[in-house]
Amino acid sequence: MRRVAGCAILVVSASAAASPATTVSAEGGIEADTNVQRVDTGPGLETVAVAAAVARIGARLDHRTRLWGGGGVLAAAALSRVVGPELEGGTGVGRSALAVENVTFFSGDARWVHPIGERGVSAGVGLTLADAFPLSDGVGSRTFRNLGADGLIVMRGGGDPNEPRATLTFAVGGRYFAYKPDRDFDWYGPSATGRFDVTLWQHPDRIRSLELVATLGAEARAYNSNALASACPKDAPPDPACSAGTSIARRDRYQRAGVELTWTGSFVAAAGYQVTLVDSNSYGQSLVRHRATLSATRDLPWQLYGTALATLQLDQYLDGLVVQEDLQNQTFTSIEDENRSSLQLRLARAVTAAWSVESRAALWRDLGDAMTSFRRELVYVGMIYNH
Repeated sequence: MRRVAGCAILVVSASAAASPATTVSAEGGIEADTNVQRVDTGPGLETVAVAAAVARIGARLDHRTRLWGGGGVLAAAALSRVVGPELEGGTGVGRSALAVENVTFFSGDARWVHPIGERGVSAGVGLTLADAFPLSDGVGSRTFRNLGADGLIVMRGGGDPNEPRATLTFAVGGRYFAYKPDRDFDWYGPSATGRFDVTLWQHPDRIRSLELVATLGAEARAYNSNALASACPKDAPPDPACSAGTSIARRDRYQRAGVELTWTGSFVAAAGYQVTLVDSNSYGQSLVRHRATLSATRDLPWQLYGTALATLQLDQYLDGLVVQEDLQNQTFTSIEDENRSSLQLRLARAVTAAWSVESRAALWRDLGDAMTSFRRELVYVGMIYNH
């Protein structure tokens, strides 16, 4: 907690001398979480959902600048999550058992592109970093490191204000991922992404618009472990107890495609769909993931702003679902909250020009899996600073 608080103070203090292209935000608040360890429960699993109070504090810096004849963007953020005592009626595990949930997350994103001639084409580079590390023990829960570097090509069209504006972005590079609790899940490999942004329609006064974003991406992941093979009888259901190791290194092909429509007018609404295909040579790791999202934001009475976000996710395991029964493997399956179906509601109200108060309520569920169950609810209230 001290490390992130210090980072937030440094970032906010630096904003006094920052240029108008620099924005700073900070947040802090308290939440009640009914499943702070984010575990599955169900028959055969020795896991119990623990409810506890959680404190959050974080800060973010965004800076845009002109550099070497091109445009540069730098973003950096830090967020700490510290678990407090169990809520009334809990399991009695104690705060020391939940200390592994005290985690700080740092992220950074730097991009620079330079125009090529006068045809609306730019080239550049992009660097990304994400690092989650423990605050109270040597490893922490769901801690990881993700590094990426890309070469970028950006093509823009629609210079005429009366024409639809479109941008096509290609990124080709590499990724490295390290999962700190179990290094067998570490991977590295090349990646490629394409993104198409277009304004389909815009009111002449630019007070309403309809925009489309389409994405394609692929990664070739080489893991720091060997592939598993099924050793189950031919007609038997999937069972982790009858899998067997091999001498073949694990390799995955990770592919995704998505589309999102956004309407902007008296309110903002978005609808999106993404399909992800993971083709693995390791037993139980191949899947098809369907993910649909629907969100809306608008102003409400009493100077409130409200946002509703619904996410529906269905996973199809191509080898059948292999359920691991130990806590470590269970937590790995849900590193991020977004890897679940969810419903989230947010309310915010400005207090001053820079400060606002925000409250959130959310629930997460696993749909389509009768063998295990994931249940989590969260209520949060806090303050946000923007400058």
